[in-house]
Amino acid sequence: MDFTGTYEIVSSPDFDYGYLSMDVQPYVTLRQTGDRVTGEYQAGLQAGSVYGTVPEGANFFTFSFEGNDEMDEVNGMGEATLKGDSLTFELRYHYGDGFSFDCERRG
Repeated sequence: MDFTGTYEIVSSPDFDYGYLSMDVQPYVTLRQTGDRVTGEYQAGLQAGSVYGTVPEGANFFTFSFEGNDEMDEVNGMGEATLKGDSLTFELRYHYGDGFSFDCERRG
């Protein structure tokens, strides 16, 4: 399974779409080389980078991330699960909140 691509964030149980798209079209961009995945995301005023590893044959990967949320530095771990062209992208801030985003692969 290859996670490489750009995914549009289409919804979130944690935020309305007005917040998600207030700065840019919300997205997750991933690049996979072997079992390593790197990428960037932006949803509303949250943005950052991810670095993770895909277990052999899995449709998910776990990652660490760092970035900013409304100008505050954030970091933590997360998980991305791919089903067809749909990606569920979850962030869990270190000692803080967790957020989930539903994404669709762009063309």
